[in-house]
Amino acid sequence: MLLTPLPDPLFEPFDLVATRKVSLDSLVAFESHHYSVPFPFTGRHVEIHGCAESVEVLHETQIIAVHPRHTKEPLVIDPRHYEGCSTERVQAPMPLGRLGRRMLELAAEPVAHRSIDYYAALAEVAR
Repeated sequence: MLLTPLPDPLFEPFDLVATRKVSLDSLVAFESHHYSVPFPFTGRHVEIHGCAESVEVLHETQIIAVHPRHTKEPLVIDPRHYEGCSTERVQAPMPLGRLGRRMLELAAEPVAHRSIDYYAALAEVAR
């Protein structure tokens, strides 16, 4: 009798498992947080593994998203999950415009280093 090959990558040990339906905004709820999932999985059921340091989202035994676990932020998003072409089932989200891209750039700056110039730049972009 032959053994089957191990999955690649190997599953990380996990202490909590949940099944969730991916919402219309490509998010799944797990442990009081919302995690992004690649948009083609919108409306599908996924399995979520709560690992020691990460949250793994699987669809039919394939890992489709990995996020850090126990973050301060209640919303954890990977912008790459919203990129790509439409599928037969799901239309691709509209790409960010100039304002959205600039807001992401400004938000990436550490909060402790923001000055009044930050808010002036934000207001300038919104015009």
